[in-house]
Amino acid sequence: MRAAQAVRGLRGSTFGRIGGRPMGMYTAVANTDQWMRTFGVDVEEIDQWEIVRRSEHASQTRVTEARVWLETKGNVHYDGKRLTPELLERQIRTYYAMRELIDEWNLDFSGIKGQPELTTHFVTMDIAESFLNDPYDWEGPKETHVCATEADMDGALTMQILKLLSGDPVLFADVRHYHADKDVWDLANSGQHATWYAARSDDPAENLAKTHFYPEVFFFPAGGASVHHLAAPGAATFARLTRRDGAYRMHVMRGDFELYDDATNEAMARQSTFEWPHAFTRLHVSATEFLSRFGSNHIHAVPGDYVAELRAVCDQLGVAFEGFGDAA
Repeated sequence: MRAAQAVRGLRGSTFGRIGGRPMGMYTAVANTDQWMRTFGVDVEEIDQWEIVRRSEHASQTRVTEARVWLETKGNVHYDGKRLTPELLERQIRTYYAMRELIDEWNLDFSGIKGQPELTTHFVTMDIAESFLNDPYDWEGPKETHVCATEADMDGALTMQILKLLSGDPVLFADVRHYHADKDVWDLANSGQHATWYAARSDDPAENLAKTHFYPEVFFFPAGGASVHHLAAPGAATFARLTRRDGAYRMHVMRGDFELYDDATNEAMARQSTFEWPHAFTRLHVSATEFLSRFGSNHIHAVPGDYVAELRAVCDQLGVAFEGFGDAA
């Protein structure tokens, strides 16, 4: 039933692609005619200038209230250079710009290029991406809106399927680092983990209490806040739509988010980009199998076990299901 509902949810939906291909990532670009034929999804191309232009018109009252909410509920670490109240407000304005675009273009899910234009000359999209994926913002509860960084089309599509199956926020991450001594992966990506993952609580205050807004790192000279937290422990399903010789396949596996003592958590996070959000993950598949088979630099996840549902979705879409480890 869930699989059929998810497939129906895709048919007739619209993906908003904000900007073009980021930094030559060919895995982030898909054929729009193939999307329509296979998934029934239309693609609307929107220039990133729309984010810049619309940001200027956001209500200052709403922007100020949002900044104060973040300062009060979360942990904001201003440094006077890469993160200032003004830069944080500019990030909040990009969130409102995206909300306008979503409403005006009737976007069901979206992706934002970001790099290098916005991240070098305007501000990072971390706040916008994080809170679009969240089930709330500073104005109260809302529906999650899948938004993929780097305008990763197949990433966003994977996330939308997982959202339609689970109803929960969906995690987007780089396969960033492997801690061989623990057989644990560090899944991290700037801005792309909804703050909900910090505690997986219905109360935003619980999640924000574990969330830090650090100055952006040197990759992103425009500055702004990087949304940092550690994913709360628990079982999850991991997936990614990839293509081989033009044909879609769904890579699926089970795993667990883990946390350790504070010193270990920090030491592990600092082996990658500390300021980003991290999900320490024990996949139910050997590192050798994962590295030899997984076809992307990005991976996606939701709490719970949706392996059977993903298999059924693939059957209905005519997409090859490729399970890893105990999901085979």
